[in-house]
Amino acid sequence: MRKIFIPVIVALFVASCSSDSLDPIREETKGWSVEKLYNEASTQLAKHSWSKAIKLYEVLEATYPYGIYAQQGMLDLAYAYYNSDTPELAIPEIDLFIRTYPTNANMDYALYLKGYINYYNDNGLLSSFSKQDLSERDPKGLRDAYFAFSELVKKYPNSKYAPDARDKMNRLVNALARGELFRARHYMQIKAYLAAINRAQALIRNYPNTVYVEEALAMQVAAYRNLGELTLSQQTQRVLAMNFPKSKYIQKEWEFQDMPWYSFWRD
Repeated sequence: MRKIFIPVIVALFVASCSSDSLDPIREETKGWSVEKLYNEASTQLAKHSWSKAIKLYEVLEATYPYGIYAQQGMLDLAYAYYNSDTPELAIPEIDLFIRTYPTNANMDYALYLKGYINYYNDNGLLSSFSKQDLSERDPKGLRDAYFAFSELVKKYPNSKYAPDARDKMNRLVNALARGELFRARHYMQIKAYLAAINRAQALIRNYPNTVYVEEALAMQVAAYRNLGELTLSQQTQRVLAMNFPKSKYIQKEWEFQDMPWYSFWRD
């Protein structure tokens, strides 16, 4: 076994060295100072030459892993990853920056960038054509965006990124609430009343200040009634009337109305 193992290691080492020598960016930047390497990467970033910028920042990260250029380079690299349609590489890069440099002066930007990428990132193939609403997205990414923006606003309330972060937080809350309502409607349609009640309760508990609470309560009234839980239905109806005295659901019970997914968020 030893006679076979050693040649394999040597072969892998030689292959690694030869692959490095074939990398034109690594060859071009041999002997460059950290300042020159960073400046060239920044130039390519400004020109939106994402692929070349990424390669230069990766060389910077590998060659000069410490110092102010390396720290800023991590954020620039994450931004380049996102713009090259590889957000799955951008988020880990930002998370590594946040863990490694918690006192960095650009932490507000790091948090904003993380929130921004999660806010806009959607891997759905048809999303760019269908103008998919936030509420139709995977809620995990939306929650990650919200938490990043929330941390930014709490820790850096005077940051230049804070106003936009606050605006996006409001949009995210409404989107997450719409998503819960959409799923509750679906469960009502298929007569999964207990699941619908749980979704509606989650909406009311987590997003109590959104306009979707009214329908969530009305939905619960109908779901309890369909389950034969008349006392709970009546109690929920009283809560609905107390909080929304002009609600249309006081006189008329909630009913499922079929609608295409793309028009849900316009109602």
